[in-house]
Amino acid sequence: MAIALMITIPGVTQEQYDKVVEQLGESRLSYGHLSRLTGPSDDGWCVVDVWESRAGFDRFMSERVGGLLGREGWPEPQVTEFAVYHDDRR
Repeated sequence: MAIALMITIPGVTQEQYDKVVEQLGESRLSYGHLSRLTGPSDDGWCVVDVWESRAGFDRFMSERVGGLLGREGWPEPQVTEFAVYHDDRR
């Protein structure tokens, strides 16, 4: 079953987000990643992701993103997970 994750990153700007996405290149679309929406929040940046599984997201974070965010000085992202009940793409 697919999962959705609402990820908030306090203090991060669009420019900082774009820099990290550029460094990730095409790998950002792997590991079972299905969809992404992003935009500014009241106190930083927000990402809403849909993944095939939590394991894919966790692997992506540990293998590709975790060290990169640390090097860029990002705070720990706040992640809220929920099961996908309905997906209009199918």
